[in-house]
Amino acid sequence: MRYLLAHDIGTSGDKATLFAEDGTLIGSILGEYPTHYDRGGVVEQHPEDWWRAVCETTREMAKLVDKKSIAAVSFGGQQMGCACIDREGRPLRSSIIWADTRSVQEEKYIEEVYGRDAFYRKTGHRLSASHTITKLMWVRDHQPEIYKKTYKTLNSKDYIVLKLTGKFMTDYSDASGTLAFDAVNCCWAEDLIQAAGLELDKFPEVRSGLEVVGEVTPQAAEECGLAAGTPVVLGGGDGHMCAVGAGCASVGEISCNLGTSAFIGVMMDYPIADEQQRIVSWNSLIPGTVTVSGTMQAFGASVAWMRDNLCHEELARSKAEGVSRYTYINENSLKSPLGSNGLLFLPYLQGERAPHWDAHAKGAFVGLTMKHTANDMKRAVFEGVAMNMGLIYNILKENISDKMPKKIIVTGGGANSPVVQQTLADLFEAQILLTDVSDIVGSLGAAVAAGYGVGIYKDMQQARKIMKITKTIDPIPENTARFREILPVFSEAYIALKGIFPKLTF
Repeated sequence: MRYLLAHDIGTSGDKATLFAEDGTLIGSILGEYPTHYDRGGVVEQHPEDWWRAVCETTREMAKLVDKKSIAAVSFGGQQMGCACIDREGRPLRSSIIWADTRSVQEEKYIEEVYGRDAFYRKTGHRLSASHTITKLMWVRDHQPEIYKKTYKTLNSKDYIVLKLTGKFMTDYSDASGTLAFDAVNCCWAEDLIQAAGLELDKFPEVRSGLEVVGEVTPQAAEECGLAAGTPVVLGGGDGHMCAVGAGCASVGEISCNLGTSAFIGVMMDYPIADEQQRIVSWNSLIPGTVTVSGTMQAFGASVAWMRDNLCHEELARSKAEGVSRYTYINENSLKSPLGSNGLLFLPYLQGERAPHWDAHAKGAFVGLTMKHTANDMKRAVFEGVAMNMGLIYNILKENISDKMPKKIIVTGGGANSPVVQQTLADLFEAQILLTDVSDIVGSLGAAVAAGYGVGIYKDMQQARKIMKITKTIDPIPENTARFREILPVFSEAYIALKGIFPKLTF
């Protein structure tokens, strides 16, 4: 039996998962690392902490089998970062990770010299201080000695590949997330990099994330516990691995993952330019494809806020009876009817990306009256996060065509709520499918990439052969009709409050 090792290098830690080639889960472990926050939007992690966590988790997984039977290792990783690495492979500073937004002045500079519309057409993305290109500009402007010594800027999984193989490279999906990449021609956007005042050679070679790009070196083997010579498959961005793990690996297929944040995307063979720039196009893990998608900031985060602030009764019952508090939260929310008795919740607790792209947006209950109960508020939260996904889905449908899939696999912890399940089915007017791999979908995607890279799997649809459908939820026509009335009001509520949000600073 051969085995595949998958690493998911997330924001809170590295999750290592070992699969047998038939898809059987052998083991999984999380190695945590710290995040440094500071004023001005500073959010950093040190690449050596990623490597330490990868070594710790790999050694634990390698104990479960003969390490020589591990056929390949691959990665999904947090994107949009800026790890400045010297020619010898040493980090020159902490990595400026995806959540860091300090480079707003650099964003404004690109807007002035290149233009937002031209930038969107070139990269497939909206211009933002959240991505690599403005972060590297910030290093150049504020830490010129570090910039000068920087040989390459890498993302999280790229740094681990470097540590394992000694090679500097990235894949198409992570290259796309730098916003220094030409989405149409699938190469570094030299004119954009030049306009930003950066040097092209500070960006790494771009390769397919499905390729074996090297082998574990003897030194790396000694540190991490893998056998020297183990093939390393490059891998890609974490969201792209979730799509592959959900079986979305062909043009026309759709993936939807509901975590702390949430995204929905359709795989296409060309970028889509939405006139209002509400959705974006990522070059995908699979060469020659793009994922046209929208991401909302606070899906699970809104549910967690509701859990911690509105659900003390459910917490008490959970402790007394040993049952998950979410069981009772969902039970109680279902005591409120569809539409939450005329109460709306805007789930913009951390600003919003799609569809509004508004950093000033705030969360709000709209329509609260004396008649409303805590259970109405709980259902409104579940419906609110689902309705924002419904807005994104409709924008995708508007730009791509009405021929959207009628069956959609939904993964992530947010998919466990019966209210969310039914609301999404009603909003999407599609059958929602839940699977037994929902909680490991990113790791499964990385394992599929590893297996494909070394020839164990003949196609990238392997996840479909491994997963089992555990539940199907059909849209209810009368519910769909109701949400066609409610969704425009939900959208109008944000528009009405948009001018108020920036003033709420007192």
